[in-house]
Amino acid sequence: MASSYPPPSPGAPAPTHTRIPTRQLPPLTPFPLPAELPTLPSPPRTSPFPEYVLSTHLTPCARPRASPTSTTRRVRPAYPPSVAEEGSITPEARGKRAEVVERLTKRMWEQWEEVSRAPSWETQDVKEGEREREPQLWAVVNRFLRREQTGRGVTLFLAHSNGIPKETWEPLVGMVLQRYPVDEVLVWETFNHGDAALVNAAHLGDTYDWVDNTRDVLQFLTYHRPLTAAAAPVHLPLHEREAQPRKVIGLGHSYGGEILLRAAVYSPQLFSCLIAVEALAVPPHAYAGKGWDMLRRTTLSRRSVWPSLADARASFLRSPFFKNWHPAVFHAYVTHALHAHPSSPGAVALKQSPYDEVVCYFNPPSPAETWALLPELDEAVELRWVMGRDPGTFTGGEECVGETVWRRRRRASNVRLREAGHFIPQEAPELLAREVVDVLLRLHGPPAQKARGQVQARL
Repeated sequence: MASSYPPPSPGAPAPTHTRIPTRQLPPLTPFPLPAELPTLPSPPRTSPFPEYVLSTHLTPCARPRASPTSTTRRVRPAYPPSVAEEGSITPEARGKRAEVVERLTKRMWEQWEEVSRAPSWETQDVKEGEREREPQLWAVVNRFLRREQTGRGVTLFLAHSNGIPKETWEPLVGMVLQRYPVDEVLVWETFNHGDAALVNAAHLGDTYDWVDNTRDVLQFLTYHRPLTAAAAPVHLPLHEREAQPRKVIGLGHSYGGEILLRAAVYSPQLFSCLIAVEALAVPPHAYAGKGWDMLRRTTLSRRSVWPSLADARASFLRSPFFKNWHPAVFHAYVTHALHAHPSSPGAVALKQSPYDEVVCYFNPPSPAETWALLPELDEAVELRWVMGRDPGTFTGGEECVGETVWRRRRRASNVRLREAGHFIPQEAPELLAREVVDVLLRLHGPPAQKARGQVQARL
């Protein structure tokens, strides 16, 4: 059953808060592709949607990064561990693991305190030759391009939540395309997630700043997004900034929602609408509770290696985390979150290490900065919030969410889907697909009947 958070009373002043300092993003710098190019770690796939061609691309991330520790290591443990290390469940082994997690958590916070005292993007003023020595990171993009373009040029841009590979969006994408066949779908994968984590394995550092991912998205949409409705190379080449940028409809979940909100604040000309699903744009107090501390420790403690794919799947099925997931989304996770263990034949490991998942939770400023910037989001960008039934750890509670969804008041709306919690795309993709289609209908009118009838998802 859907409901919504009511708008403020007409003429009611916005709540006052202590000023939250926000960092100004440095300008994007267009770089040509380097001479040495990485390869994709996974083989090409056939599109699950017959009317669409699926291609996978590597796009260069923005430089410089927020901190030199983004690509250097002092704290990060080696990954992946051996099957023997992960497989022991004796009380002694569990106690030792808890001690390791406690020490690592302490070191990560100490490093964060050190990094936070230095200005972000401090390398932007160094000599050009030194800047060029910073390792080039890559994001991965899945592109679904309609074989017969509708002529409307409608593109969806999807950004995942933390710890979730890009392919888990595909059940929802199929549900949307069955009702509204857009011309293009771009599915983003952050540089330390999924296949992108494998591509960047040698250069993933100790710290992670969410704003770097915002800059990566803007770098792609500004300088590397395919310019035409035609096939594009794996490594997306640099092109000039478009005089009239083609706008996308952004759909971001959790931290992916925060990333797109921040991107739209700085480059509203790239977006016609944002659908923010349980987006982690929250005030400082919402990011500092015991729930977040527990989340960090449990994430670092999670298992990441199994003797076989079947063992991994059975382990996931026993986990309460997955119990409410849609079967198609769960299947996509099992299929795409894992890869062959590099030193144990038959064994599998998560593509994204627990460290890379948890390091996203060691960046307190970004969610609060984006929350503070919400009133500045250009009204030309329609804003639709999709929230779940439990406004708890992730989004700050009932009162906080009720304020957040109306911080940008004009051309804003919200819906609350009580059938799902924070993980709406995973638990209720059909309900979220309905919300996406409603936005498409409102912005672009009904699809051509012929086009709608041609699309069938093979999920």
